[in-house]
Amino acid sequence: MPSHQHEFPLDLIRNDPGSVVELLKEITGKPLPEYTRVRCDSAEATSTALTQLTSDSVVVCERPPYPHEKTDGPVSVLGIIVEPQNKADPRKYYRWPSYVANTRLRLECPVVLLVLAPTSKLADRFSEPIDLGCGEVRPLVLALDTLTPVTDPKVAVARPVLTVLAMANNPTEDGAALNALLEALKSLDASSTPLYSDYVLAALEATAPGALEKFMILKDYEYKSETMRRPYREGREEGRTEGRTEAILGVLEERGIPVSEGVRERIGAATDLDLLDTWVRRAVRAKKAEDLFEA
Repeated sequence: MPSHQHEFPLDLIRNDPGSVVELLKEITGKPLPEYTRVRCDSAEATSTALTQLTSDSVVVCERPPYPHEKTDGPVSVLGIIVEPQNKADPRKYYRWPSYVANTRLRLECPVVLLVLAPTSKLADRFSEPIDLGCGEVRPLVLALDTLTPVTDPKVAVARPVLTVLAMANNPTEDGAALNALLEALKSLDASSTPLYSDYVLAALEATAPGALEKFMILKDYEYKSETMRRPYREGREEGRTEGRTEAILGVLEERGIPVSEGVRERIGAATDLDLLDTWVRRAVRAKKAEDLFEA
């Protein structure tokens, strides 16, 4: 399973920290402390040792100070440490408590450790309390493989973050789910929507070419954010070309359209991603394989 399929991108947290708060609300079903502002917090480490004890993905909920509080600045009421965890790592049982302690000391407020795991098996492992000898730390873990794609547009608008995560980690070609996804993306803040779209698009590209093509036709979408463009430009161009080629041939095969050896060779020789994307869209409507090459 490709890492981008299940990992909640840290750039998304930095650009849209409110999404993490909404995700926490959905998971716990409990009200959070009163807050008026959400921001992404990055502690500046002064040494390598401190870097290992400090999380680089912390979201902070803040409110204005009450009259009796002797401060002019905002007051932190909740810190949320977000840890995408894609494999078993015994060192996390020692690092995570230090993340919690350092964040709590720095913000002087309660702290939640939110772990995003790709599978239920891994989630169960990380859900166990971490024994400190004088107490324990209890991670709040979400198994992304348990999320069911949303098909109701109203639910998608009400729960856009979960809708996006569900589609990215359990992709489907179901038209209702793809339409619900589009409604979820529309409901998100304009500055973060391209990041969410790119996140889903990367997952669909790797795991569900059919769903990808339907999504692209619905939205006529191309990568917008540097978050997704950069890694695919640097070292993944070949993989993306192969993915597009397989998608084109797969769509034609699924539709029962014969593909000659000459057409197959021409598709396989193409390296221009924009051209391949055009052929992917044409494959959905083509009456014969040669229609791919005709404007």
